[in-house]
Amino acid sequence: MVSSHTLATPATDFRSWLGKRSDDELARILTHRPDATHPLPPGIAPLATRLLLRTSLARALATCTAAELATLERLVAAGAEFEPVEFAPSGTAAVIDALKDKALVFNTDDSRVMVPREVMAALPADWSLLEQHTVDPADIEKLDNEQRRVLETLAPTGLGTTRDAAPDADPARPIPRLIAAGLLQRVDARTVRLPRATRLALRGQAPLNIPLEPSGRQGGPVQDQKTNEAGAAAGLDVVRLMGRLIDILGQEPVELLKDKTVGVRPLAHLARKLDTDYVKELIALGFHARLLGRGEPKGGPEGNFLAPTQAAQEWADAPLPDRLQVLLDAWETSPWAAWESQRGLDQETAHDYLPRHRARILDVYRNSSQPLNLEEFWEDLRFASPLFAAHTQPATIERLHAEAQWLGVTARGALVQERPVPEAVEQFIMQADMTVLTPGPLVTELLRTLENLADLESPGLASVYRISTESLRRGMDSGMTAQEIKDFLQAHALGEVPQAVEFLIDDVARRHGTLRSGTALAYVRCEDEALLAQAVAAVDSLRLLAPTVAISQQRLGIVLEELRSNGFAPAAEDEHGASIAVHPEPALLPTPRAHAPRREEPDVARAVAAIRTAEPNQTPEGPDIGLIEAAARGSRLIVVGYADRNGRPREVTVTPLTVAGGQVDALDRDGHPVRFPLHRIMSARLKD
Repeated sequence: MVSSHTLATPATDFRSWLGKRSDDELARILTHRPDATHPLPPGIAPLATRLLLRTSLARALATCTAAELATLERLVAAGAEFEPVEFAPSGTAAVIDALKDKALVFNTDDSRVMVPREVMAALPADWSLLEQHTVDPADIEKLDNEQRRVLETLAPTGLGTTRDAAPDADPARPIPRLIAAGLLQRVDARTVRLPRATRLALRGQAPLNIPLEPSGRQGGPVQDQKTNEAGAAAGLDVVRLMGRLIDILGQEPVELLKDKTVGVRPLAHLARKLDTDYVKELIALGFHARLLGRGEPKGGPEGNFLAPTQAAQEWADAPLPDRLQVLLDAWETSPWAAWESQRGLDQETAHDYLPRHRARILDVYRNSSQPLNLEEFWEDLRFASPLFAAHTQPATIERLHAEAQWLGVTARGALVQERPVPEAVEQFIMQADMTVLTPGPLVTELLRTLENLADLESPGLASVYRISTESLRRGMDSGMTAQEIKDFLQAHALGEVPQAVEFLIDDVARRHGTLRSGTALAYVRCEDEALLAQAVAAVDSLRLLAPTVAISQQRLGIVLEELRSNGFAPAAEDEHGASIAVHPEPALLPTPRAHAPRREEPDVARAVAAIRTAEPNQTPEGPDIGLIEAAARGSRLIVVGYADRNGRPREVTVTPLTVAGGQVDALDRDGHPVRFPLHRIMSARLKD
């Protein structure tokens, strides 16, 4: 890039360039800078002001690839903040066009461009892709106390003045040794800068190696049947887990802590029941999808509990694809970072930025033409979103990436584009080894009954369940008789029910229901006097009424649970002695109001029309802070006009070093440090 000698005034030229854009060009800019459309901009000058706001620029820079940020850096190094510079068309023109579409550069003619001075100031301090240095944290540990003290002193600001910065300073002093080791940078004979790599190493972190060229894997995703099937299987397993969680919480709402979080013990209990490591994520997903809520459930205990909502029942009755889509939509907009706390629904783990983080991760897969392993994913992420990759905790990206795989958003290293969810089936295959194979997802009621009689062994589109003594007892506890269990299995089994299964059902039934319980509030009867005496001794609420009858003032369901928790196997009965199911209605909460919708897509056409019909107006010029920041980056001499303590106007020629904390640190022509409060600066211009 070759610097021109024609000086320009960037703020005015940027507005002028913006005003000359066609409607299509303005529309492209506003599409890439949607925050500038709210509210509708009343003209070119207000639009230019919005586009140069630091927060807006930071959002735009976050969308840039490494190639675009590196090109910006090269332009600035060539002086594009002060004067138009030429760029080599080969390989750079497309990147320049992309930067113009984001209003991060503007052209003065066909081959020369400028960079608004506000742009680079919106990047993080010490950011550079052209000078990527790596400092091993182990090298910091090897430093002596004096050298480490120098680095720690410079860490807050990154800049310091000292005579030891001079090239002829004593090489045995700490600062010359740090400069020689590459841990400090010499700005001039009196100033040193702490590089970003050294700052990260002080924190025990190593900087990322960000590629400046694409990997060659970029492109549109290719349809792959195995990927889609794997994603559907993973998603349906989460649907199954959510259904189980809703059922469990409907029968046993979880009492919340005082801060409305789910405690560690209830989480561990739910994790064991569901056999999953993602119980906190599952709760957060259900809560954001409005399937779970916090409050005092109707028909449940008094207090503040985590329980299903009324919407959960509607969700459970919906077709499988619809249930899965509800969870996928909720995940994309969920603010919950469940892994950040040992408790569930901890408000400190809710972050508005997480949906944007998820989108950036998925964009890597949306723009990949082939499956990616983990190393390739990180490489492409660093190129596509270098600022996001460099300034987001790796653990956050890793957990969001893992969540996408868990929910079946990605599978086999690629984006899942279609989910071939099979029709729900009503039959399964039974085998003599006590396993039950389901050839597809079961209808909801059938699935609930089977899960009551067998334990899930292998989830998936074709799941495997295992029948055991404990699982059959669980089914009988719910009120099913041995004959009802056999009838159920026979009605839905493809072929005969294996004899081994029937023998096990009969064996469990012989030992089940020896204790009989009914309502007095509740009674327990048993022909075995010794067994009943053991039960009375184990359960405090029971009182022996006769050698074979005991009564309790607790509800029947509570008595049954207390007996079972003490190792007994009671059965509930009606007034005729027939076994009955004692299943209370699920405790439910009202469905909370829907979350506020995300900001709608910007109405670009309306914004362009508003700009074209607005009255021309000008933005008053103030001191060019952007010029001061640009001069600090380029070590340029500027003339600063300011008001001294007595209010008298003064001018001084300086080389700015930093602009931070409401003040400018600079060196005068003699190399002495000077400082100006920003509010006293009246003007700034380049030194002729």
